[in-house]
Amino acid sequence: MKSATLHYLYDPFCGWCYAAAPMLSAAQTVDGIEIEPHGFGMLSGDNARWMAADWRDFVRPHEQRITALSGQTFGEPYVEGVQQSEDVRLDSSPPIVAMLAAQSLGNEGLNLVKRLQVAYYQEGRPIAEFPVLLEMAKEIGLDGDEFTRAFKAISEEKVTSHLDATRQMLQAMQSQGVPGFALEANGSLHVLPFGRYLGRPERFKQELETLLQDTSNKGG
Repeated sequence: MKSATLHYLYDPFCGWCYAAAPMLSAAQTVDGIEIEPHGFGMLSGDNARWMAADWRDFVRPHEQRITALSGQTFGEPYVEGVQQSEDVRLDSSPPIVAMLAAQSLGNEGLNLVKRLQVAYYQEGRPIAEFPVLLEMAKEIGLDGDEFTRAFKAISEEKVTSHLDATRQMLQAMQSQGVPGFALEANGSLHVLPFGRYLGRPERFKQELETLLQDTSNKGG
């Protein structure tokens, strides 16, 4: 039985969120914790754009730091393919809708988020395109027809309310941006600063286990 929820605030096109993937994998091994992803929408709505030289120049220094600090690498199809293209759509909403659809089909949202990060940053796949989202959903074991129906059923209003709720949570955590982590247990929200655990997934796991034990003792 899950006794606590680890809230993970992310964006599909956030390189630092990709850097957090090993932390999430470690957290998935902690008994008693359910991980709930919350999409931020950094490139949603009017902020959606096409890949271009200015975006490439903006993200590349961050990506070099990400590799140095976390060990997460960026594949050649992304560096020499996606980043050199001008017809790749950068829109956070479709992959966030896909996450919500996967979440509704057996809490598979996080697994789809992680698969999409690999698809984009290592394989150079355009993850704002539905055929790619469908392929990735099927790869993690979801039924294609069920995923398609769930994806289509999520209205623009639902996406907007989800993004608003994520931003409200970010404010409650007193955080400036994503990725963000907070453990909710026994009515309390414990913020876990991302930088403390970057490149240290085992430390993240240990702290989650300690927090879980502490809240359990207080609750009992």
